[in-house]
Amino acid sequence: MPTDTGGREAILDTSAKLFSQQGYNGVSIRDIAQACGMTNAALYYHFKNKDDLFLAVVQYNNEQIAALLNEALSLGGDLRTNLTRLVTRYAEVMGGQQRQSFQALWRDMSHIGDARVGKLFGAMRANFMRPILQLIEAAQTNGEVAAGDARLYARLLHGMIIALTHEGKPGRQTKVTPEEVDVLVKVFLEGIGTRQLTGKG
Repeated sequence: MPTDTGGREAILDTSAKLFSQQGYNGVSIRDIAQACGMTNAALYYHFKNKDDLFLAVVQYNNEQIAALLNEALSLGGDLRTNLTRLVTRYAEVMGGQQRQSFQALWRDMSHIGDARVGKLFGAMRANFMRPILQLIEAAQTNGEVAAGDARLYARLLHGMIIALTHEGKPGRQTKVTPEEVDVLVKVFLEGIGTRQLTGKG
């Protein structure tokens, strides 16, 4: 068996950095093998070709982000606390270094002519939306959020998070402050009106 000094996870970590920095077309199997300190044959023991490795990197990245988001809801607390924690975690994921890496991998998926790409896109979107939807559905069950289309509410909240984390020049990391997170949560839960409208007047 070929020598493997890194293991699958180490290969994925190293490959993610290389793909993010140089793009899919700028990285070869030889480059990745050398960066991992192994032979091409050892790399092919884990992945059948570069497309297979790239899709595994995207899946690995997606699973890491999903774990971070799900962790934010595992600590308990009331709706406002959970929502603040979840928005903060989204902001960390989407506004920091992980965002750059994720965007680079997402961009380069168009180079892959593989049926798995469509399924992976769907899984990535589901992993981003699932924690928000779960939080809203639980809050509706508890009477903390008004009855209505939970999926629509989740999409609207997700849109607010995107707007908060994508301001500024492309590729630049966006630092979201706790005060901005508090404003987003307040607007989502309470709106921005100064009074309750009654009747038509």
